Amino acid sequence: MENTPKAKISADDSSEDVVTRESLYEQAWSIPMTKIGERYGVSSSYLARVFTSLNIPRPPVGYWAQVAAGKGKVRPVLPESQPGDLTAWSRNGAPLQVSRSLPKVGQKASRKTSTTPAALPRRHPLLLSIEEHFKKVRESENGYLRPTKRSMADLIVSRSGIVHAIDFANQLYLALMKKGLAVALSDPATYMNRASVDHRQEASTRNIYPSLWQPQRPTVVYIGNIVFGLTIYEISEYVEVKHVDKEYVRLSSFPASQRRSPYRDGWVMSADMPSGRLCLQVYSPYYRADWVHRWSEGTPGDLVSKIPSIVKLLIAEAPELAKKVEVERERWELERQKHQSEVAEWQRKEEEKRQLKVVQDSRDRLEAVIQTWAKVNSIQAFFDDIERSAHKLGDEERKVVMERLAKAQELIGDLDALKHFNGWEPPAF
Repeated sequence: MENTPKAKISADDSSEDVVTRESLYEQAWSIPMTKIGERYGVSSSYLARVFTSLNIPRPPVGYWAQVAAGKGKVRPVLPESQPGDLTAWSRNGAPLQVSRSLPKVGQKASRKTSTTPAALPRRHPLLLSIEEHFKKVRESENGYLRPTKRSMADLIVSRSGIVHAIDFANQLYLALMKKGLAVALSDPATYMNRASVDHRQEASTRNIYPSLWQPQRPTVVYIGNIVFGLTIYEISEYVEVKHVDKEYVRLSSFPASQRRSPYRDGWVMSADMPSGRLCLQVYSPYYRADWVHRWSEGTPGDLVSKIPSIVKLLIAEAPELAKKVEVERERWELERQKHQSEVAEWQRKEEEKRQLKVVQDSRDRLEAVIQTWAKVNSIQAFFDDIERSAHKLGDEERKVVMERLAKAQELIGDLDALKHFNGWEPPAF
C-alpha cells in the first residue's frame, strides 16, 4: 500500500526474542497486521491473539482503506498495564515480562482487579507453542518428562498426559484472565520460592526417584498486590512394573502370560508411575509465609469443573495471605535486628580481645627489649672490666689480651641498647 505510513520501529526488532507492548502498539497503527506477522514469522490471526492477551488496541477492519482515502481515524491510547499484567510478547519461548509496578505486599489486598480483556484468546500466551518444548525432552525411567527448556509454564507430566495438562492449564489461566488476573512467569527481579512437588497419590516415606523437572521461575497469578504460585502435575500411583529397555513398564500392560517372566525378561518390582490424573498445587511463593492448597482429579478431566471455585478461593484468600506475609516480614525484621545486635556485640567483644592482645604483645616485646638491654649491659661491663685490667699488664701481654678482646667484641656484635629500643613499637589502637 503506497500510502501506508512507515513504522518507526528499529529493524533490529525482528530479531528480538521479547517484543514489548509499546513496540507492538506502534507497529499495529503503522503497518497492517499481515506485514507485522511476516516480520515475526507468524500468522496475522496468531498475532491478533497476542494483541488481545496484551490488551493492545488494534485497527478495525477497513482501517487501512480509510487511511488510503485520507479518512483514517485517530488511534486510541494504549491502556496502561495493571500490576501483574503481561508487558511483552515472547516470540521464541523467552521469559515473559510482567508489570513490576506492584504495591508493597504487606498492604491490604484489593479486590479490584485489572480491566478484563474485551475478548479472551483461544490459547493463553504462556502456553503458546508449548507442545514444541515437550518434544525436546529427556524421559525419566518412570515416564515423567524433563524438558530441556526451563523458562515455561510449570507443568510436570508424562508423554501421554501432555494434551490433558495443557488443556486444563489453558482453561484455568483463561478463567483467571477473564477475572482480570494475570498469569505469567514470576518477575526475575523478585525472588519467589517454588513449593516442592510430591507427585505420589498417597503420602509415603519412600524417596522420590528420579527427581522431577523444575522450571527456572515459578508460574504465578497476580491477585491485586499478592502473588500465588501455580503448579500442575500428573499424579502417580504405586504399581507393579517391569524394567524394559531402561524404562519402567506397567505390569498390567503385558499379557497375563508375560507378567511373571524368567529373569532374562526382566525383574518385577513396584514404582511410582503417572496415572493420567492431574493435581493443581497453588502455594505461597513468599519466604516463610506458608500456604498451599491442592485440587486432585478422581478421574481424568473432572478438575475442570472445579476451576470457578478455585478462582473464587484464590481471590478470597489473597487478603489473608497478605496479612500472613506482613506478619512474617515483621518477624523477619525483628530477627534481622536481633541478629545485627548480636553481631555488633560479638564484634565489640572481638575488638576488646584484639586490643588486649595488642597491649599484651607490645608488653611482651618491651620486656624482651629490656632483657636484651640487661644482657647488653652485662656483656659491656664484662668487656670494660677486661680492658681496664689489661692496662695493668705488660706491653706484650696487654697486646695479646686486647687482640682477643677485639675478636670477642666482633663475635658478640652490636651492643647498642638504644638501637634495640628503637625497634620496639608501642601498641596502636
